[in-house]
Amino acid sequence: LASVTFAGCGAPTAPDVSSTLAVASADNDEFEPYKNERLRTTLNGIFDRGSDSNTLWSVSVRAYGPQGQKLSIYRSGDTQDVKPASTMKVLTSWTAFQKIPAASQTGSYEYNYMREMMKYSDNVMAETVLGWCGGVNSTYNMLDSFGILKSSGLNIVDGSGLSYSNRLAAQDFVQILGKIRASDKMKAFRSLLPVGGVDGTLAGRLGRVNGTIAAPHHDEAAWLSSEQPRPNARIPDARTT
Repeated sequence: LASVTFAGCGAPTAPDVSSTLAVASADNDEFEPYKNERLRTTLNGIFDRGSDSNTLWSVSVRAYGPQGQKLSIYRSGDTQDVKPASTMKVLTSWTAFQKIPAASQTGSYEYNYMREMMKYSDNVMAETVLGWCGGVNSTYNMLDSFGILKSSGLNIVDGSGLSYSNRLAAQDFVQILGKIRASDKMKAFRSLLPVGGVDGTLAGRLGRVNGTIAAPHHDEAAWLSSEQPRPNARIPDARTT
């Protein structure tokens, strides 16, 4: 697997969480379902907490293979619109990349400002960036211009994700990440983000994840591992994004 895209966000849940799960079901796009029971069981244990949980997850895990394969690895309520919290800052930043030419130019005032905002998830700065773009209508226009098929409950009211009125489904977000990945502005945008175990809000998190995708057998789905892969388990040129 050449890269993995993961989208997940949470919001207060309805009484029955389990009824929202739809794992590795058919996508309405070019991503083919890829079933792996071991991986599915592991991820279910993380995201399906049953009636004891007060959080409803909207999760989608997709992978791009080295030969161009597009696989839907895992889905859990990915059409469910939930409160996206700081995920909204990704939409705000990507909108700025489209609206403001200097925003994607490394070293510019706009770029440095957004880098600080994204690295440290600064809410006030996020609202300022949205103001540069012209408000939430610019975010909606960005989604339309990229042909993103939006969930029926999508609702954008700010640039930071603080409002409880924001609603976004994982299927919306993975489409956005796919557009970013395919863009010539991908490298500049990626440099805005905090790096696990290195800086920003992730300085003390994910420090042991080395970016390797490992699989004990070539006929099984790979998984992200925080441990060093076993001999012969490394997939050439595998990187995570």
